[in-house]
Amino acid sequence: MVRVVSEEMTRVVETYKKITGFCGKISILSHSLGSVITWDILSHMDTHMDCTLDDIRPEASSDVKIYPRLSFKVEQMFMIGSPLAVFLMMRNNDKPLSQEFYLRACPRVYNIFHPYDPVAYRLEPILHRDNSSVEPKIIPHWKGGFRVQYQTKLLLRKILDETKKNQKWMIKAVESRVERLVDGAPDEFHDDLSFQSDDSDYQEVHVGQLNAGKRIDYLLQEKEIENANEYISALAAHSNYWQEKDLSNFIATRILNYYDYDDDEMMQMNT
Repeated sequence: MVRVVSEEMTRVVETYKKITGFCGKISILSHSLGSVITWDILSHMDTHMDCTLDDIRPEASSDVKIYPRLSFKVEQMFMIGSPLAVFLMMRNNDKPLSQEFYLRACPRVYNIFHPYDPVAYRLEPILHRDNSSVEPKIIPHWKGGFRVQYQTKLLLRKILDETKKNQKWMIKAVESRVERLVDGAPDEFHDDLSFQSDDSDYQEVHVGQLNAGKRIDYLLQEKEIENANEYISALAAHSNYWQEKDLSNFIATRILNYYDYDDDEMMQMNT
């Protein structure tokens, strides 16, 4: 399967270049098991970027399989509905990925999934266990912004965040005042009010180098009608990515503005 996929990708790219004269950057969109196959191809190219285009045997593997190389450089890989995390866990349950790991053959990796897709799994939590408490990045609506249920969720989260910040500020202020009293310093409570709470560690994501230090997991917003019956929606979620305008807009934006924008700037542009 690896060889067939690799040869077909190379054939399509070379044919397209020959017909159109295309010489721009190339990205790969992989779905489901295709993302696992593509990952294997790219990961086995990591230590052989300076080799010839002939088939190679990976030095770090005792497997007898020979992994072919692609004839082109991949700038970005978009994985949709991907079970890659499960495969990585099965191969190395103790440490499937490290924060130092990255694909030399592909500097940008995006893991995109629908919330009801039973086959798709996140990658960020296996990079660092603390990432499991941080939700994936939400892909904005193709017209800009968020659907109603996500607007409500984000509003509640913002209120919660502000409450936590205020709690931290009050604790720091009280602790600072107690220290002044114990040390015999003048009790100037107004000095405590100038304290600026540092909440930079809240919702911190440890993404490492896999996507050049940027977020990897991206969540599509489910439609209101899909909320009516999650079980029925789950049956179609894995195959409906091709109809998602939000996904098409996200991919097009990332390709057209490869070096220009970060996630926050993308959001402002879409809105």
